Amino acid sequence: MPSRSVTPWGRRFSSPEVTNPFEEFMSEFDRGLSPFSFRSGLEGFAPLLDLEEKDNMYMVTVDLPGLKKEDIKVNLSDNILTISGERVQESKSDGRYRERVHGKFSRSLSLPGQLDSAKVSAKFENGVLHLTIPKSEVSHSHSIKIQ
Repeated sequence: MPSRSVTPWGRRFSSPEVTNPFEEFMSEFDRGLSPFSFRSGLEGFAPLLDLEEKDNMYMVTVDLPGLKKEDIKVNLSDNILTISGERVQESKSDGRYRERVHGKFSRSLSLPGQLDSAKVSAKFENGVLHLTIPKSEVSHSHSIKIQ
């Protein structure tokens, strides 16, 4: 994995109005290397997740560092799993360089087959959400409580 400097390209000048095209390009390029996909500016992020299918279940693991379980909503409806929430900015200062993103997020996955939404389990610990979604012969809508 390549290492990245914590000093951003565009911060060599004392005035925020002074930039050049190369620095703007590098700033946008660097943003694309972020572990989060940005939608528009810093208005939100898409947390990283893993999906694993077993014979009788799906297992979903989502990285949500800095959140509490009360900040996260999980819903399963018509085989669409939706995980949403919001990470609140810790500091309101105008820092010149930020890599940690904040804002609202929503991730949706379409899962094939029939799912037993009544038996979905959700566990959140150490900033990681673990979902187990059993397969079934009949599919229903259901909200999931995180434990």
